[in-house]
Amino acid sequence: MMGPQSTTEAGGTGRRVWAPSGPLTLKTVSDHWKTFQNLLSDPAVKALVVDLSGVEAVDSAGLVLLKGLRDRCAAASIAYELAHVPEPFRPFFVFGGLDRPTHEKPSTTRVGENALERLGRLTMETLQDIGELIEFVGSVTVAFLPCCLHPKRFRLKEVLYYVQRSGSEAMPIVFLVSFLMGLIMAFQAAVQLRQFGANIFVADLVSLALTRELGPLMTAIILAGRSAAAFAAEIGTMKVNEEVDALTVMGFNVTEFLIMPKVNALAFSGPLLTLFANASGIFGGMVVGALGLDLTPASFLTEVVAILSLTDVVSGLAKSLAFSILVAMVGCLRGLQTEKSADSVGRMTTSAVVSSIFLIILADAVFTVLFHVFDI
Repeated sequence: MMGPQSTTEAGGTGRRVWAPSGPLTLKTVSDHWKTFQNLLSDPAVKALVVDLSGVEAVDSAGLVLLKGLRDRCAAASIAYELAHVPEPFRPFFVFGGLDRPTHEKPSTTRVGENALERLGRLTMETLQDIGELIEFVGSVTVAFLPCCLHPKRFRLKEVLYYVQRSGSEAMPIVFLVSFLMGLIMAFQAAVQLRQFGANIFVADLVSLALTRELGPLMTAIILAGRSAAAFAAEIGTMKVNEEVDALTVMGFNVTEFLIMPKVNALAFSGPLLTLFANASGIFGGMVVGALGLDLTPASFLTEVVAILSLTDVVSGLAKSLAFSILVAMVGCLRGLQTEKSADSVGRMTTSAVVSSIFLIILADAVFTVLFHVFDI
């Protein structure tokens, strides 16, 4: 069998045309690689056109060869162009990231853009982002029952793995933050209450504030900083390495395989961390009461038990469950929105944290209004 034929044509301005013929497959790429290495060794080359009109077949090895040629040209500041791509190859090239449509990602740089145009563009980008979030929530909702009720589709090992990463490994920072919050609130309340001899009511303030508001809120913000960023970076790196595309090609449901274990893990660990945060903050208030307010630990805890109701605790846990699911879904969505570049991973990781915190505050405001309307 004859080897692959490759020809080059010289232009007068440093433009070269590389026209491989025959199959561009695993058996032939080594010969083609030598050909274009010799071609790029010429310092006079300023632009390279790859003419694929004579190529009969392309496999993954040929795709890697063409992407390697593209990257080498980019590194050497050589203009690169694919020409006469056979129509049957285009879907494969688009999937492999070689022949992206020019309209896939519009340029974010606008020359001479005025304030009104910038506002309109940002509004459209925000609306598009909200639409993608709603669509993503819908896909997670559809996948929830099958994943949770079908034993073979519920990935228990992965759920437990993320429970450890997002739950048990977060306990030290949750304890420290909540303990200090309880301590700070007790000190601030003591300044006013001791003037009226009402030191015991420090326990009321600390316990109610933590269980209804600060415990779920601080826990969710910690989860946003730890888990949302980790989920976005993990899935974003998989996108860069084309592992998500590989899972799709192999027939896996990405939502069930990648997303649901993370959502289930945070939905389980978030309320438990909130209970732990509540206990840690109350302990911090009790330390202040014992050391600076002449309160015994027994009297402090007795007042806490007397003032707290089951509704206070359950309302805080309901908030925590909603916040945790929001954090998981935003982190996963930003990971899936990552483009195939290292810079995009960093930007989406930052966006995951910022978006999660914003949605946590927004959801907390909604819960506050609902609890006020229903007198909870």
